[in-house]
Amino acid sequence: MIDSARLPGALLLAALALLAGNTAHAEQKVLRFAFRSVETGFDPQRVDDLYSSAVNNEIFEPLLEFDYFARPVRLAPLAAESVPEPEEGGSVYTFRIRRGVYFSDDPAFRGQRRELTARDAAYAIKRLRDPRNRAPYGWLVQDALVGLDELHDEALESGRFDYDRPIAGIEVVDRYTLRLRLKQPDYNFLYRFTMPQTAPVAREVIETYAEDTMAHPVGTGPFRLAEWTRRQKIVLERNPSYRGRTLDTTWADPGDPEHRRVIADLRGKLLPQLDRVEIYPMDASQPRFLAFMNGEHDLIQEVPVTFINQVAPGGRLLPSLEARGIRMQRVVPPEITYYSFNMEHPVIGGYTPEKVALRRALVLAHDVDSEIAVLYKGQGQLAYGPVPPGVVGYDPDFRHHEQDYDPARAVALLDLYGWVDHDGDGWRDRPDGQPLVIDYLHSTGATAREAAGLWEKSMRRIGIRLVARGVQFSDQLRDRKAGKYMIAAAAWAADWPDAQNFLALLYGPNAPELNDNRFRLEAYDRLYERAAMMPDSPERNRLYREMSRLAIAYAPWRLSEYLVWTHLSYPWVLGYLKHPIYHTRLEYLDVDVATRAAAQAR
Repeated sequence: MIDSARLPGALLLAALALLAGNTAHAEQKVLRFAFRSVETGFDPQRVDDLYSSAVNNEIFEPLLEFDYFARPVRLAPLAAESVPEPEEGGSVYTFRIRRGVYFSDDPAFRGQRRELTARDAAYAIKRLRDPRNRAPYGWLVQDALVGLDELHDEALESGRFDYDRPIAGIEVVDRYTLRLRLKQPDYNFLYRFTMPQTAPVAREVIETYAEDTMAHPVGTGPFRLAEWTRRQKIVLERNPSYRGRTLDTTWADPGDPEHRRVIADLRGKLLPQLDRVEIYPMDASQPRFLAFMNGEHDLIQEVPVTFINQVAPGGRLLPSLEARGIRMQRVVPPEITYYSFNMEHPVIGGYTPEKVALRRALVLAHDVDSEIAVLYKGQGQLAYGPVPPGVVGYDPDFRHHEQDYDPARAVALLDLYGWVDHDGDGWRDRPDGQPLVIDYLHSTGATAREAAGLWEKSMRRIGIRLVARGVQFSDQLRDRKAGKYMIAAAAWAADWPDAQNFLALLYGPNAPELNDNRFRLEAYDRLYERAAMMPDSPERNRLYREMSRLAIAYAPWRLSEYLVWTHLSYPWVLGYLKHPIYHTRLEYLDVDVATRAAAQAR
C-alpha cells in the first residue's frame, strides 16, 4: 500500500497561500460539465435530489466520507478526527470534531473567522426534524435519537422547534465532542454521516438567510457557490478558507491502472486544484452529449444510452476517440431503476387480492426485455430484487419469475380478478364497471419519453388505457412526495453500501419522505426493524431476503434493471475516478490547461 499523510494545518495554509501567489497570473483551472437534470437548491437539510446533493458535497463537509480509492467502499473521517467505534452495543457513537476547520467567509459572521464546532453538527441533525424545514431526509434520524422525536412533536403543536433544549440523544460534551445516543442499536448508523444532509451548518447563517437558505450555502468544504442561475448554470469557486489536503492513497490498489493514473496525476498536490467549476443542468440528452463531443465540456458522466453506440459499441471506446486521448470508465453502480405504484391510490393501491393482482398483471405486461435491449441499448441487466449488486446484503442467487415479461399471465390474472371490459369499448374496466385509466408520471428527456411509449404500448397490448405525463425531474420528485401519481418512473442510487439503504424505501414509517410509494406492510416493517439492530451477518442477510420476497409478492414496484454507465473525460482532466457512491468528487480533480489549449488549437 502507498501512504500519504495529511499535512499539518498551519503548513497547509501557508502552502496554499504560496500557491495562490505563484498562480495569481496563471490561467485559471476551470472544469465544465453537465448534470442530467436540474437542481433544486443548496440547503443541505432541505434537499433530496441527486444533483443538489452533489453540489452540497463540494460546499459542505459531513463528519465522515467514503475513501476515494477503497473498493468495497470504506468509511473515513472528514470533519471528524476519526471514525467512531460503536459503544454500548451499537447504541452510542461519539464524534470528535477536527480542530482548525473554518466556514467560508460570509456576512453572517460579521467579519469574524468562524470555526466549526460540535454545536454546528448538533444543530444540523436537529434541523432534519424541525417541521418548518420539511426535510425530505428527516428519515435519517426519525425514531432514532433519544428525545429528538419529542422535540419534533412539540414543535408541531407550538409552531416553534426548541434548538436550545438539551436532549439525551444529542449531547454536546465540549466544543469539539458530540455524543449521539440511539433508541436502539444500529450498526449502519455511521453511514448517515457521510451524506450532505447531515453536514454541519452554522446557525447564524441559517437564521440570517431564513427562507433563502437554498441560495446561500456556507460550508467548510473545498468550494463555495459563486453564481447560480436556477436550472441553467451553477458556478463553484475554490474556497480560500479551506484548509486543503493531499491525496490519501492508503487504500489505493497498486495493481489497478486507474488508481495508478490518479496517483500520478495528483501526487504531491494540494487539493483542491480547480479554481472554478461550471455546471450546466440539461434535461435533454442530445445537447449534453454534443457539448462534450464538441469539447465545450471536459467530462460527461453517464453517457446518454441513445448515443452509447456512437462512442463505445460493444463496450469498447471508438479508436477515433482513443486517438483524441479520451478516457472511458464503465461502472455498474449500486443503484436500481424501477417503477413505483402509489399504494394509497384508490385504484392501483391497496393490499386486497384484486389490487395485488392488478399490480402484478401490470408488472408482467410491461416489456422490460425491450426496455433493456432497445431503450438502454443493452446497457443493463434485469433486476430481480430491490437490492442491487455492489452493496452488503446483495444476493446474486435471488431469482424468481414474478416480474418476467409474460403478457399471457397478465391477461389471465386480470380476467380472474374482474379487471375486464364491461362496456364493450375495447378497454378493460375496474371490477365495479368504472373506466380504468392508468396515469404514468415520468421526467422529461428522450429516454424517459421512449420508456413512457413502451409502457403505453405494453398496456394497450392487454387492453389497458395508459396516459403518460412528463415533467421536469424536480417536479416529478415533488409530485411523488405529494402522492400525485399512479405509476411513476424512479431510480435510487446508494447513499451507503448496505441493502438497508434500498429496503428503507419500502419501510412504512419512512412514508412519504423516503417511501414515496407509501408501502405499509406490518410483516415487512418488523423484519426491517429486526435487521436494523444487527451487524452484518448471515441472519441479517436472511431477513433482507425475506423483505425482498414480500416486496415481490405485493408488487409495490415494477423492478426494471441494474444499469451499466459509461463515463468519458478528456486527457486534460486529471484525477478523475468514478466513485460507486458519490456523483462527483471535484476536490480530487485537476485540469492541465496547457494540454487543453494545445488540443483546442488543433
